[in-house]
Amino acid sequence: MYISDYLNSSVKGHSTLDFVDVFLNSDNRLFIDPSLIERGNDTWCKNATIIMSSFFDVLFNTMRSGGSTELLFAHAGEQNATKLGYGNGLNGKGKTAKGLDDCLQGLYPLVQAIPTVSRPQDIPVFVPGFAEDCMSDLLTNILHGHINDFTAEQMKKHGREADLEKNFFTWNMSAKEWIEISRPCWLHNNKELLLVPKHIVRKNFLFNTGQYLRRVILERVREENNWQDMSKKDIEANISRDRENWSYDYVVDYTKKQPEALRDYHKKLPSYYSEVGGCMTDEELDEVIYGCFIKYCA
Repeated sequence: MYISDYLNSSVKGHSTLDFVDVFLNSDNRLFIDPSLIERGNDTWCKNATIIMSSFFDVLFNTMRSGGSTELLFAHAGEQNATKLGYGNGLNGKGKTAKGLDDCLQGLYPLVQAIPTVSRPQDIPVFVPGFAEDCMSDLLTNILHGHINDFTAEQMKKHGREADLEKNFFTWNMSAKEWIEISRPCWLHNNKELLLVPKHIVRKNFLFNTGQYLRRVILERVREENNWQDMSKKDIEANISRDRENWSYDYVVDYTKKQPEALRDYHKKLPSYYSEVGGCMTDEELDEVIYGCFIKYCA
């Protein structure tokens, strides 16, 4: 069953929908991408960007001051309401709230040593193993109330009444903390259902340690050493590989010495997304969700 079936719609295909028409009986391997949220020009994305930035500002400031982040992850556990990510839709592989806090402990010294760490995209770059699934779950919790608002709008559009009123936690940008709110909620198999705007998801993020290394740091190294006659591939081949996570270690060491490199990366990220056309097309979403392109005929 897809959301379109849940809505009793006879029409399928993302060209006719504003949300991801996820398969409800398992997780769908798509993830909420913070860069796509930032790129969005619509009101929903602009507000989501403010909420998202508020959380990460508090997170990084807390780390810089040496404070505890435990409470910041108190309501940031695995999220199954969107049916995005890995797993079977009921007990996917996302981090628990404690798992997230434990996972990000290694970020403390880096945030303190690198003043330019300031964006959600920086975490997958500097924390091995923290990738699409963890970030997507975290963003779903941060934006829970905002995504619920989108869900309510879409459900009203398609004539589906809420099943009940539910209390849940979401990040509040004014209070700069988690707050509990009560909102209409829609259920599938007695579990909360959240609809996700189709233009904020991807199969994989375009930001990671390797991309930052090859597209920013190696370029800077070439310019710093006047090695214009050398390719970035040749420069990379000369980096010592005596450690298992050599690329990660090299990126960390370089950015500690040259923190402006990370700011360069922030500036260039939008162009990387532009190179691939930004968000996924309706045809690409159809392929991921249905396994084929759905041609809509009026």
